[in-house]
Parts: sequence; C-alpha cells; structure tokens
Amino acid sequence: LQSAPTVFPLVQCGSETSDTLTLGVLATGFTPASLTFSCATASGTNLPDSVQYPAVQKDSYYSAVSQIRVKRSDWEQNVSCTVGHTTGSKTVHIGPTPVFHQAPTLSVLVPSPEDELKGSFSCFAIDFSPEKHEITWLKNGQEITNPISEIKTPTVSRETENGPVFSTASYLNVSELLLSSVPGGPNCSVMLAGEVPQRPSVFLLPPVEQIRNNMVTLTCYVKDFKPKEIEVSWLVDDVAADSKMYAFNTTNLVENNGVYSVYGQLSFSLEQWNSSEAVYSCVVYHESLMDTSRVIMRSTVRRTAENSNTVNLNIDLPQSCKAYCWDHAMETDQDSMGSTALTFIILFLITLLYSIGTTAIKVVMLLKVRASPDTDIM
Repeated sequence: LQSAPTVFPLVQCGSETSDTLTLGVLATGFTPASLTFSCATASGTNLPDSVQYPAVQKDSYYSAVSQIRVKRSDWEQNVSCTVGHTTGSKTVHIGPTPVFHQAPTLSVLVPSPEDELKGSFSCFAIDFSPEKHEITWLKNGQEITNPISEIKTPTVSRETENGPVFSTASYLNVSELLLSSVPGGPNCSVMLAGEVPQRPSVFLLPPVEQIRNNMVTLTCYVKDFKPKEIEVSWLVDDVAADSKMYAFNTTNLVENNGVYSVYGQLSFSLEQWNSSEAVYSCVVYHESLMDTSRVIMRSTVRRTAENSNTVNLNIDLPQSCKAYCWDHAMETDQDSMGSTALTFIILFLITLLYSIGTTAIKVVMLLKVRASPDTDIM
C-alpha cells in the first residue's frame, strides 16, 4: 500500500532583519518511509546543506521534516522545495507574503467662502495599504514647507477580504499671506511605502469592424504599470461616453514581472462609426501620473476616405487644432508627391540633353577627321 505525502512549507518567526533565515518542509501521511528533500532558488540554483530528520511513524503512515538555511535575498525571490517519493514528486514555493497595496480615497475639506482666508484645511485618506505612508500638502505643485501648524492623526485599521486597510487624517493651518499671494488652494498628496509607482504606456489600437454584428470596437492597450490600481475611461468629442449608446469593457489585469497590463474596449454600432466624424479618446488615470491632470489620453477619428487615423494627442492640444493637423498632414503628403514627380521630369530632361550633346560632338569630330589632308592621301 502506497500513500502520497501532503507537503507544507515552514518559515521561521522573528528575526526579520537577519541576512539569513531557516526554511523547512513538512511532509505527512505518506508510505513507504523513503523520502527525499531538495531546494533551489528562483534561478534554479540548488541549495546545499539541508538537514533531513528521520521519518516518524504514526499508525501506518509517516511524517518527516527537512530544514535549510538560506539567504534572505534568495527567500525574497521565492525558494522552491521538492519532496521526492515513490508515488511522485511535489513542489512547494516558500517566500514572503505579498504585500497588499491599495491606494487611498482622498477627501479635502476647505474653508467656506466667507472663511476662505482663515487657512484651515483637512485631508482624509481612507482605506489604504500598507500602513506606512506620508502625507504632503502642496500648493501649485510645490510642497508647503512653512505651515503655521499641521496635525496628523494616528492610523486606524479595519479588516477586509484582502487584508487590513488603514485610514488617517491631516489638518493644516497656513497663513493668510500664503493663500492670497499665490493663486490656487492647497492639495493633499499621500505616498505609500513599499512600492515605487511606474508610469503606464498607452496605445490606441486600430478599430475592428465586426460586419456580421454591425459593431465596431476600439481597444486601448495600457501596459507596464504599477501599482495595479488603474482606471480606463472613454470620451467622445471630449465628453464622457454615454452608456446608453456605448458598451464599455475592461479586461482582467495581467501581471508580468511585477508590472501590470490591461485592455479597455469601447463598442458601438457600425452605422454610428461610419456616419460620425467624432473624436474617440481613451483616458487613463493612474497614481504614477503626478501632474495636475493625472491622465494619459490617446485619440482616434474616422475619416471619410474609408480608413481611420490613429494619433497620439497631447491632452493640452486644443480641439480646433485637430482638424488642422489632419488637413495639414494630407496637404504635406500631396506636396511631397508633386515634388517627387517634378524632380523625375527634370532628371529625365537633363539625361536626354546630355545624350543629344554627346552624339553631336561625336558627329563633328568624325567629319573633321574625314576632311583632314591625311584622309585625302589615303
């Protein structure tokens, strides 16, 4: 009678700052007693010097433990341990528990209009993770370094299905001179520890026309960003797309080497696509976009020449410039074709004149030779 082992990873408690730590593997409920343990780093390098304890029998089944000392850097990249048995091999991965990241919901309370020069502001950061954070007050993008006072409350936590989330508040008092000297009110910024945001790359793919379903789909590809919290929305002529006329879909996140990618799609009728000259824009919101707009925009417009044009538009580009840019580009292409044709004609005429001139010179020289005295003697 044979029974496969059930395998559990073991990690030591405490010593979080140590350069090395002890890992272990527990195998239970197997028979026969013969068992092997082996561990390797994420790159595939075998880890030597493991200690395997003799199997212990209870009833008709055995249990065994193996432990190994590893570098913390190897553990942080995940260590895989394999248990070999006559019933087959089983592998477990041992590494740190992934840190749950969630951006906060921010709310800023400002003074009422009649008290706007009193300089008291409140910032509430709700439901963020991890707990370690830093709140910064900004005015026109610059940090306020000389407030009258700033009070930060202790964080409070609550449990969610993904782990604990935290909330806190900051209360700022600034001078009336600071408020009146520079236009614009204070803004609150919260930076979470443990992960450096990475700005996404955004691409608007060519439209796909589905003739059978009488639909057209625009796809916005957002890639290589972190953390994973992101929002993809759509504008039609700079106005939010109406859910009654358009269907929205955002795919599940795809994770690769710690960064994320996602697709956002906008679907609507083919008739509407063919009959409209509207500008369709994909707008991406992410915390890595630290300017005041916090967005990346990509736009496309259908032209009447039965082909669509996709262009990357700066978000500050005026709407009136878009049509000019398209017409100017088409005129430039036409001018380029005309210049090419003219150059070809000029080169052809030069070649023709050169050939005629060369032939004429040869004829003149031949006549001179025939007319010379030597020619008469001969």
